[in-house]
Amino acid sequence: MFRKTLFLRKEITVSENQRVLVFKNQKLDNVLTPGKHKIWDLKNELEFITFDINTLYFSEKNAERLYKNCELLREHISHWKLESNETGLLYVNDLLRGVVAPSEHLYLWKDAGEIRLEKVAIDEDIEVDEKTLFLINRAGANTSSRLIRSERTIATKPIADLNVAKDHVGLLYVNGQLIKRLTPGQHGFWQFNHSVELKSFDCRTQLLEISGQEILSKDRVSLRINLSASIKVHDAELAARSVDKVDDFVYKTLQLALREAVGTKSLDDILLDKLYVNETVKELVVERLSEMGITLISVGVKDIILPGEMKAILNQVVEAQKAAEANVIKRREETSATRSLHNTAKVMENNPTLMRLKELEALEKVADRIDSLTVYGGLEGLMNGVVKIA
Repeated sequence: MFRKTLFLRKEITVSENQRVLVFKNQKLDNVLTPGKHKIWDLKNELEFITFDINTLYFSEKNAERLYKNCELLREHISHWKLESNETGLLYVNDLLRGVVAPSEHLYLWKDAGEIRLEKVAIDEDIEVDEKTLFLINRAGANTSSRLIRSERTIATKPIADLNVAKDHVGLLYVNGQLIKRLTPGQHGFWQFNHSVELKSFDCRTQLLEISGQEILSKDRVSLRINLSASIKVHDAELAARSVDKVDDFVYKTLQLALREAVGTKSLDDILLDKLYVNETVKELVVERLSEMGITLISVGVKDIILPGEMKAILNQVVEAQKAAEANVIKRREETSATRSLHNTAKVMENNPTLMRLKELEALEKVADRIDSLTVYGGLEGLMNGVVKIA
């Protein structure tokens, strides 16, 4: 009998970071604090559940009922309840530990540290001030894994951390409605009970490259024309209401305008009038883009690409044209040279001295080609025998 009594006396050691709940017949009977405890369990009715208070949260599945019905447990547990339009910032020893989701019941071990919960209303003003945003990001609390919530709560990031780049305009949409314009910088907004979206627009001049598709000219020649256009968003709100993606809309609009401009002109007309495509495309789209909050600053043709066979034909045409032009120039020069010779002959016919000078010039040219020269009959014989101009 003595041995049985010893067996039914249980010794339990509770560490500094532990609390032990003692249940008797499934009913909470006691809370064991740090130290050694000797408990009699004559009928083997006791059940012991150990908790680590360093985890901070009292996560027993029946926590709400236990807290409500057991005054002894309330000495060790703190309870907070958040409304559906509230979120909470949980601080332990003045350090932010996490963000509490709306409508949550929070049960925390009192001995885990100095605990406080700051409640924040999120039904009207959902913007997070700069200091709070900094603390949440520093603590790494803006993640779904760090969100303090019950299992039934949908996992989500507590805050929409939005960044508007330099020279950009940000438009904040909450539940599909435009709320405000955001200046460049970092902004935070509570996402609980709300759908938060940012649309950002670059207000600087942007350069777009419009690659051409296969386009038929009026005379059914297949062309590929590449455009370069510069645009600027002058009304971000109007652009957001009008189009989903500014770049895609401008790209497609310019492509259609290019197709229309090329389809009304023949290849020769397009090649002769280099500014026709630029002016026509701009005229077709500038007003339409302006109605969407977009300014078309300039548009120009980068290059015109022809199919291989058409390029060979054009090269032959250009070669023939240049050959004809060269032939005309050659004939013109020959005619001019003949006319000059004719005039020279008329002048020498009535001027013996000039004739003699011409003979000496011809003799000089002949002498340049001869290594040695034997003269018979003196200089007069040389002049009369070697060079004679009739």
